Amino acid sequence: MLDPRTLTALALASGGAAIVIATRQGTRSGALAGLAVASLVILGLGPGALLPLAIFVLGAGALTRWGRARKEATGSAEADQGRRGVRHVLAKLGLPALLGICAILGAETHSLALAYVAAIAAAFADTAATETGPLVGGRVVRLQGFRLERASHGSLGGLSMAGVGAAALGALLIGWSAVITGLLHGGAQAAVAAAAGFAATMAESFIAGSSIGIRLGHFGRNMLVSIVAVALASAAAAWGWGRA
Repeated sequence: MLDPRTLTALALASGGAAIVIATRQGTRSGALAGLAVASLVILGLGPGALLPLAIFVLGAGALTRWGRARKEATGSAEADQGRRGVRHVLAKLGLPALLGICAILGAETHSLALAYVAAIAAAFADTAATETGPLVGGRVVRLQGFRLERASHGSLGGLSMAGVGAAALGALLIGWSAVITGLLHGGAQAAVAAAAGFAATMAESFIAGSSIGIRLGHFGRNMLVSIVAVALASAAAAWGWGRA
């Protein structure tokens, strides 16, 4: 028998999926895949897992639509009006879903929760950097070989001060939201999760324009962000960082 908080979280997740479909932030199948992810993490990690996920899903949709005309003019806009499908959900939320399944199967939830928040922080930081940078403008650089070179907004691996700042704020917002819901306990855990997510986003940017990044493709690079974030958060937990 599910407790009232869990039932409420599941109902809210269903409402969120309906909003995604109604506002055309995602396809019907993408929204249902997102709802499946939300259900898994709620049932595995608890109702406190919903808010970080909701901030990412709805926030990413809003950021993608923000200033779309200008992004299209500069060639930095997402394809298909930024609508997310199943492939997008799997790329950025496949690993969080797996963490939810592990929790359902009885794995220790403390480290899983930290890894989960880090993965969501990385996903949101990546989107925030990508969608904010072209609108604010400023100099863009990227790593080519072992040196930095000038680049344009929307180019693979391009980084701007605005994008880096947006990534940091996005990661911190996800970490803070997990403390608010009780999924994480205290600022130290939030900081570890946010730092892991931010670091993963920066790492992806550094390799995006390399031969490895190009071979990985957009889907592979998004998966890489989650993997690196989870690995960093898990290592931090193993070393005892971010203890409640």
